[in-house]
Amino acid sequence: MESNVEKRVQQFEAAEDATFAARQSSERCRDYYNGKQLSAAELLEYKKRGQPPIVNNRIRRKVDWLRGLEMQSRTDPRAFPRTPDHEQGAEAATDSIRYVCDNEDFDKKRSGVWDDILVEGYGGVEVVHKFKPPMNEPKICINRYPFDRLFYDPHSREADFSDAQYKGAVVWSDAETVKRDYPRAKAAIDGLLTDAGGSDTYDDRPSFKVWGDASRKRIRVVLIHYREDGIWKWAKFTKGAILDEGESPYVDEDGESECPLIMQSAYVDRDNDRYGMVKDMLDLQDEVNKRRSKALHLLNSRQTIGEKGAVDSVKKMKLEMAKPDGHIEVQPEMRFEMMNTSDVTVGQFNLMEEAKAELDLMGANSGLAGKTEGNESGRAIMARQQGGMIEIAPLTDNLSHFTRAVYRAVWNRIRQYWTAEKWIRVTDDERNVRFVGLNQPVTLREKFNTMDEDAIQEIAYQMQLAPGDPRLDMVAEVTNPVEEIDVDILLEEVPDQVTLAGETFEQLVNLATSRPDAIPMEILIESAPNMRRDMKEKLIEALEARSQANQEQMQMQSQREDQKTQTESMKAMATINKDNATAEKTQVEAQLAAIGY
Repeated sequence: MESNVEKRVQQFEAAEDATFAARQSSERCRDYYNGKQLSAAELLEYKKRGQPPIVNNRIRRKVDWLRGLEMQSRTDPRAFPRTPDHEQGAEAATDSIRYVCDNEDFDKKRSGVWDDILVEGYGGVEVVHKFKPPMNEPKICINRYPFDRLFYDPHSREADFSDAQYKGAVVWSDAETVKRDYPRAKAAIDGLLTDAGGSDTYDDRPSFKVWGDASRKRIRVVLIHYREDGIWKWAKFTKGAILDEGESPYVDEDGESECPLIMQSAYVDRDNDRYGMVKDMLDLQDEVNKRRSKALHLLNSRQTIGEKGAVDSVKKMKLEMAKPDGHIEVQPEMRFEMMNTSDVTVGQFNLMEEAKAELDLMGANSGLAGKTEGNESGRAIMARQQGGMIEIAPLTDNLSHFTRAVYRAVWNRIRQYWTAEKWIRVTDDERNVRFVGLNQPVTLREKFNTMDEDAIQEIAYQMQLAPGDPRLDMVAEVTNPVEEIDVDILLEEVPDQVTLAGETFEQLVNLATSRPDAIPMEILIESAPNMRRDMKEKLIEALEARSQANQEQMQMQSQREDQKTQTESMKAMATINKDNATAEKTQVEAQLAAIGY
C-alpha cells in the first residue's frame, strides 16, 4: 500500500515534470526582463563576426509601466453590509481588514505578486495565523511566495487555480534545524544529503538539482495543500519522510474548509501551462536586438570587390578601410571597387523599426502611457488611454480578483480567531487617529449612558432595578461581534473610475448647486458614496445641532422683537394718555378762568 509520503512526493514530482517546459520559458522571461537576452553561444558568435552585442531592452519598460500603474492605482478594501442591521458592523470589518493589510504591508506584497504575474505568469500569498507571545494573541499573517517557490496541480485549468486538487510551496531549510524540530525524520534527512534529482527551478541558489545539499547541509522541504473528500489538508515533507501534517484549520464564510494559499495566473494555454505578458514579446525583442546589431555592423563595415592582385595585401586593405582616414593603393588598370550595401542596411533598419512598432503596440502602448505625436487635445489623449486600458483589462481584472480573494481570506481569519475583546488603531486620517473596538462588551450601566431618561425608567421598572443593583454591571450586549457580522468584501473604486452611486451623487450636487433649497444637506451627506458611516453621522449631528441653535436664536430674536414692539406700543399709549391729560388740564383751567377763579 502506498504511504502518505509517497503520495505527496508523487504529486510534487508530477507537478515538477509536467510544468518543466513552462517554468523554463518563465525563467527565460525573467532573464529578458533583467536584460539577459543573449546566450553564451550568441555572444561568442558575435565576437567571431566582430559584430556588436546590442540589447535594447524594451520589455523592462513595458513591465515597469504596468507595475507603476498598479502602484498608483492601489485601492483599499471596503465591506458593505448584506442587511441594514449590519451597517455599523461593516464599518468595523472595513477597519479590521485595513488594519491587517497595513500591518502586513500587503500593498508591497501584492506588487510582488503582480510582477510575477506579468513576467513569469503566476504568483501567490498565503493568509494564515500565528499566536504572539506572551499573551498568545492571534495575529493574521500574509506571506508571499515568489514564482520559483510555487507549484500546482498540472490538471488545473482556471486562472485562479480554483479547480486545483493540490498546490504548495518549496523552501530550503538547514538540515540540522529540521532534524532538531522533527527528530523522527533524522534518517531520511541524512539520506537526502547524498540524493540527486529534480529540476533547477525549485533548487536553492546556487542551483544543485538535488533534494539535499551536502556541502551546505540543506534540504528541500515541500509544503503541500491538497483536497481530499472535500476537505483541505496539508503536509510538510521532504523526500522519504512526512515532517508534519493535518487538516486545514481555516474555513470560509460558509464554514467550508478553505485553503490558505491563494494563487493567481495571467494566462493559461491548452496544455494548462501558465505564462505572463512577457512571453509574447520574446521573439520581437530578439528581432529588435539582432537587426539593430546587424544594421550597426553593416554601417561600420565595407564590402569590396576586385581582381586578384589589385592590392598588395587584402588584410592591410581591410585595416585601412576600417580607418576614418584610411588610404588604399591599387594596381593600375585592375578592377577594385566598394560594393553598395545601403539597401541591405536600410532593409535591416526598416524591419527593426517594424518590430519595434509591433512590440510597442503590445501591453502598455504609447497611447495608454499618454505619449502621442503632434498636438492632440486632452480629450483625444484620454480617449487613447481608455482604449489602451481595455487591452490590459484582462490582466488588471485578474489582479483585482486575486486582491478580493485575499481580503475575503483575511476577513475569514478575523472572524475565526479574533474572538476576544480587541482594540485596533485606525490611522486613515493622520489628524484624527481612531480606535475601533471589536467584540466589545457593554454593561447595562454603560448602555444606560447612551439612552434617554424615559427609556432608562422603562427598563428599570421592567427589571425592578434598585440603586446599586449588581445587575447594572452585567454585560447587556456585545458591540461589533465579528462572528455575527455578515458583509460583502469589495474594492473601493480608484478616483478615475465612475460608479453608479458616484454618478447619482454628482447629479444631486449639481442640482443642489443650481437650486440651493431643492435638496436638504442631510440627503447629500447620506448619498455620498465613499464617505464613512461614522463621518456621515457626525456631519448630520453637527447640522442638526446648528439647525437647533439657529432655531433657538431665531426664537430669541422673535421674542426680543415682540418685546420691543410691546414696549414701543406702551410708550405710545403713555404719550397719548399724557397728551390727553394735558388737554383736559388745559380745558379745566380755561373754564375756571372764565368764571373768575
